[in-house]
Amino acid sequence: MKKASIRKASKLITVFVLAVAILLSVPVTVSAGGTDSYVTGDDNYRLPVPESYIVTSTINNIGDYEDDTIYFKNPLDLFVDDNDYVYVVDSGNNRIVKMNSDYETVNIFYGEDCGGFKAPEGIFVDSDGDMYLADTGNSRIVHMDPDGNFVEQFTNPESDSVDTGTSFAPSKLVVSQTGYIYVVRGENIMAIDGNGEFRGYYGQTDIGYDLVEVLTRLFASEEQQKAITKRTASAYINVTLGDDGMIYATSMERTEGEIKRLNSIGTNTYRKYTTVGNTINNPITEFIEDVFESTVAANTFKFGEYFDDNGEFMEPIFADICVDSDGIVTVIERQTGHVYQYDQDGRMLVAFGGLGEKEGTFSLPAAIDVDSDGNLLILDRSNANIQVFSPTEFIQLVHQATSAYNDGDYEGSYDLWTQVLAIDENYTLAHTGIAKSYYKQEEYQLSMEESKIVDDRDTYTLAFDEWKMEVMRAHFVEIIVIALLIIVAFCFVVSFLSRKSKQVYWDFINDRKPKMSISDGLFYGYYTMLHPVNALQGISYRKQKLNMAVPFIVAAAAFAVRVAYLYIVHFPLASIELEDVNLALEAVKLFIVPVSWIPAAFMATSISGGETKVKEITFASLITLVPFIVINLPLMFLSHILSKTQDGWYGVFGAAVVVLIFIELFVGMMEMNNYTFRKTILMMLTTAFLMLVLWLVILLCYILTGRVVQFVAALISEFRLNFL
Repeated sequence: MKKASIRKASKLITVFVLAVAILLSVPVTVSAGGTDSYVTGDDNYRLPVPESYIVTSTINNIGDYEDDTIYFKNPLDLFVDDNDYVYVVDSGNNRIVKMNSDYETVNIFYGEDCGGFKAPEGIFVDSDGDMYLADTGNSRIVHMDPDGNFVEQFTNPESDSVDTGTSFAPSKLVVSQTGYIYVVRGENIMAIDGNGEFRGYYGQTDIGYDLVEVLTRLFASEEQQKAITKRTASAYINVTLGDDGMIYATSMERTEGEIKRLNSIGTNTYRKYTTVGNTINNPITEFIEDVFESTVAANTFKFGEYFDDNGEFMEPIFADICVDSDGIVTVIERQTGHVYQYDQDGRMLVAFGGLGEKEGTFSLPAAIDVDSDGNLLILDRSNANIQVFSPTEFIQLVHQATSAYNDGDYEGSYDLWTQVLAIDENYTLAHTGIAKSYYKQEEYQLSMEESKIVDDRDTYTLAFDEWKMEVMRAHFVEIIVIALLIIVAFCFVVSFLSRKSKQVYWDFINDRKPKMSISDGLFYGYYTMLHPVNALQGISYRKQKLNMAVPFIVAAAAFAVRVAYLYIVHFPLASIELEDVNLALEAVKLFIVPVSWIPAAFMATSISGGETKVKEITFASLITLVPFIVINLPLMFLSHILSKTQDGWYGVFGAAVVVLIFIELFVGMMEMNNYTFRKTILMMLTTAFLMLVLWLVILLCYILTGRVVQFVAALISEFRLNFL
């Protein structure tokens, strides 16, 4: 037995040694210097693109320059001036390191002639080479000449608008061409002139109106009011100055956007998350989309990404921002280490980087800047080094194409975008750039075709509006004749439906037919939309003659109209992409109110002297979908002469559907139960509450069912692994 065991052990050892030898003989390829680049769309999906930047240098210390301390310690900021000199705020060593364009240290400043620096956090260098240092630990801003000689200092300005009780701790700053110093100070940016005088706060975001807070302050006691936390605007993180004189900043503001471009009066002119418009949306369907599609960060534009590399939800914190001479904006995100780059319209050009130990990744990114050659210098606070990223041919072509368009060279922009597509035919921004170039060259149909490739509704709308005007000018008479014929036909159809539905109503109310036919029921539903009081009273009077096939036919027709609408509606007015259509979700959005109204209304009226039964409630509830059919059926065709510029009043039609449905439900509740107006309001609120409870119960059951399925699946998987 022992010899057999020894032989088995020998065989195992031999096999193990051979396996190790084979593994060691396999060559291992190590990627050095490259970056995985990608772009994201409004659906938060990452699309790989060609390599955009490569690491060409890593600065780990001050080099051969004679100084007691060679390595950086807790560096917090860097700045590249107009002559490509690099300034590093080496905060842990209380010094400023100045390097030339070859990244050789040429000077180190400790500020001996002004008492020395203490934990500095930010620096700005003007066109003359003068340095402005945020000497945070000393609560001051130090102005030095190019040789590091002390010129002046700025402390907390004296003003009634400045809280002198709060410590002055400047962190990041810029100096405008007018000599004003703009310092990040919490929720706003403080402006100080060359004489150290306070010139106002700048760029504060609107915190909005809070009704609860107003009521609390009106009726709360003094003790309660003292306990109320003062609401403040979102804080700024970092700032930089663009060649256009604008201040570019990053902030924690999530409503308008974390990246801002502030003009001379502090107004954000960069791309925003939300805009004020006239579009009217359906709050019910928006709620459903939020619950069932997790659209908090998907399907809408966001700077950076709201999900990390593991798919976990997060809110980006952009540690720093830089802008090159062409207006290309680059930011670095602190939590994920990703670098994001945008054009002047706020469209993402590329993203790369991440957390890690290899070249091209970071541990704790703190600052970023760009030199005249387009190289990005990124400071890592934790690793105490700087990585230099040089642009590849691909991203250089992207920058050149963007700049050519901004400079009005539309043909040149087209040629450059074509070269980009030759490298990566899936680069969506290239198609958008070509579409815009076509638009500027008045090739409107080509612009529309190119826009549809990448779902660019804004450019499509611009081209469509111009193309529509060309068609109208060329065929004005024909269009007027066709429009008049359509109006006449529409009036004829409406007149016929009105007369026929009225006749059906009187036949039904006067008991002229033994039972409601399906066709009569459909006309009755149309009459309900025009005269809800009379029609809904008639349902309660002749409930025994109702044809219960009618409401379900109406529901099926409404769903068919919704599906047809999704496929027929004009491209710029489509609310969802065809590939994203989920018929089950569309059915839920359409039927959730009328269907859940049935049990909720029955429960509410049963306990309050109501006279309706499930049959009448079902009939009255589902025929409220008739306005949806009547309005959306012609609207899907009418949309083809409209564009996104008309989506404001176009949305009124959607709001009209909601209003008509609400009116029919309200009148049905009142007339079919003989309620007073006041009691009807109370019962509507009760029904709405019961509907909400019903939704929550269904949602809870859905979640619990999913958990049970996951648990059973895990048990089966565990059983297979251990026993099969």
